[in-house]
Amino acid sequence: MKGYREMIKCSKCGAELSDDAKFCSYCGNKIEVAPPSPIKADEEDIIPDVPQQESGNGAAQKSDILKYWADKIKGKASEKWHKLSTYGKIATIAIIAFALLCLIAFLFGKTAAAVIAILQIVLTVVAILIKRQIIKIPQNWLHLVALILAVVLLVPYVSLFGADYGDAEKFAWSDILLADVIPKPKSHLGEILANSDECLSLDVYKTSTRDYKKYVDACAEKGFTVESEQSESSYYAYNADGYKLSLYYDENDSEMNINVDSAKKYGTLVWPDSTITRLLPVPKSTTGEITQDDEKGFAAYVSDTPMEEFDAYVVACADKGFTVDATKSEKSYSAKNSDGYQLSVSYQGNSVISISVNAPEYTVSLEIECVENLIFSKYDVDVYIDDSLQGTINHGTTETYDLKLTKGVYKIKFVSADDNEVMGSVDIDIHQNELLKYKISCMSTQIDVETIKGTIAEHGDDEAPMPQAASDFKYKNYVDVQQELTDAGFTNVSFNILYDIVLGWTEEGEVDNVSVDGRSDFEKNEIFKKDVPIVITYHMKAEDDPSKPVESEPADTSSETSTASVPEESTPAPEPAQNLTAENCPDLAALLKLSDPADPSVASFASQYFGQTIEFDGCITFLSTHENYTTRFDVLIGAGDYDANHQVGPYFHLTNVNFNDMNVTGGDSVYTGLNVHVVAEVGNYDSDSELFELDIISMQIRD
Repeated sequence: MKGYREMIKCSKCGAELSDDAKFCSYCGNKIEVAPPSPIKADEEDIIPDVPQQESGNGAAQKSDILKYWADKIKGKASEKWHKLSTYGKIATIAIIAFALLCLIAFLFGKTAAAVIAILQIVLTVVAILIKRQIIKIPQNWLHLVALILAVVLLVPYVSLFGADYGDAEKFAWSDILLADVIPKPKSHLGEILANSDECLSLDVYKTSTRDYKKYVDACAEKGFTVESEQSESSYYAYNADGYKLSLYYDENDSEMNINVDSAKKYGTLVWPDSTITRLLPVPKSTTGEITQDDEKGFAAYVSDTPMEEFDAYVVACADKGFTVDATKSEKSYSAKNSDGYQLSVSYQGNSVISISVNAPEYTVSLEIECVENLIFSKYDVDVYIDDSLQGTINHGTTETYDLKLTKGVYKIKFVSADDNEVMGSVDIDIHQNELLKYKISCMSTQIDVETIKGTIAEHGDDEAPMPQAASDFKYKNYVDVQQELTDAGFTNVSFNILYDIVLGWTEEGEVDNVSVDGRSDFEKNEIFKKDVPIVITYHMKAEDDPSKPVESEPADTSSETSTASVPEESTPAPEPAQNLTAENCPDLAALLKLSDPADPSVASFASQYFGQTIEFDGCITFLSTHENYTTRFDVLIGAGDYDANHQVGPYFHLTNVNFNDMNVTGGDSVYTGLNVHVVAEVGNYDSDSELFELDIISMQIRD
């Protein structure tokens, strides 16, 4: 037709150009124009003849013209479609599909989905422009990445559309036990999750944003306005009766969740007196409930506590020392004290606060060695702390577990991985950071546990842990046992001697048993009072028994004659020399008060009074076996009563003596810390060792 220009194609890139173009505007290729072929009269581009209509049939003529143009456009579109490459066809279909998805998203009110569809269209257009080199970048493959990304975005697009409620069941509002408390929702599609007089949890499907907002307003009209909090997708409030309402709305799924909790009835709150509660201020209210009160923690709800009293309680907690790592918000407060106790206080709503304190956490390293068996019982072992599995030890290996435990008593359980009836256990008392070591031995019926390094229970100043188990003291020398007990802090140790060694199979001084307050079954680290009665029973030779009668020698009568002798006049025996004491010898009195055992007056006294007898009140400050003997000892004696932290007077020393040598009275044993009355001859003084030797005459045990 006249007025229309013919279009030509670029031979290189295929782009359509006007018939007068000299170069391709897309790729720059020179256009070779062939001379037009003659136009025949029957090939002119004219509107084909149409049946001539009467002037009154103009509408029919117009219809024919529209049909012509429709066919023309269809032909052109078909021509262009067939000229497109496979990539071009895919991109075209993608743009059309994404445009339809965008339209659908807008129709259903899914704004987020519509944004994703628009992004898909943009990515597809960018891919086409990169492919056609309109957007020129070195990485030609990026057009594929853009197109693939556009397709991948279908996943979030689909997920943003609501669930299919075709199979959803209707719930009957009459079945809701708290139906009188809250308004009825518009939709009856949903699921009842909990339904009782105290709690309701209901999912309501097919709820639009408008329906949700109307329901929030209806709840407020129903009285749920106390301490209300509202956001775009949630609403919280109480009513005057203490019922708590919680609403949640999911716009993407068109779903509303309704939760209602009835007001909890609290009873009288009696504030306990325990280690943890003494760290806290006592709340003003006397109504509430305690949910935990043990050595590991404390937790309670306190009612009738409005916000202003909650704020005052937080201040009181800070005054009690809970200020370390403190975190405070409008309705909560958390902090530690200097001992590591963790406090959490929060306002729950409706004048109810929660208070919780957790005992400090300690780092515990638990090392466990599993002894390897050669043939039998080669099973692995599961390790539990209380009922919490920590791991499995392969047979014959050693494992270490690093734990965080709060203060308290726990049970470590070792259980066969093959048979949970085969097990062993040990208790631990955690009140500080610990390094624990145990050795376990697998047997057919049980697992034996040997404590290499265990915990020591927390104890008071007047208490001490037993250094060994009763069985571990057996067969040791009684002096070593006594020393170990004294070093551990025990002050009331006595002895019971069994004079029963006849053939020498038993060592002299060998311990038979140790009893603590009459018990001979105590364990290592078991806590006892420091002054608890402890008796060490040990063996000695039968011949050394002092209660054994001594046979007297027969009198010598060989010089007697049959005639009566004339009695001679007897000479009165001289009075024995008086022993030196602090009362009759000022030098001895001064000696016994010296604070320096190396004072020069010690050597002077030893020289002046050598060989004379002194007596004084003193104490045994140290006792050790002499050389390789087990029943002969070296003894250090101080002046006055025993004090583990202080000694007065010289270092009086007895060398190589046993119980009988010391002529002990008032008891059946001697040991470090014993107060005694000493009678002895003055011996030599060694200024190098500072030892003042005495030749013991007698020793009487004092109370």
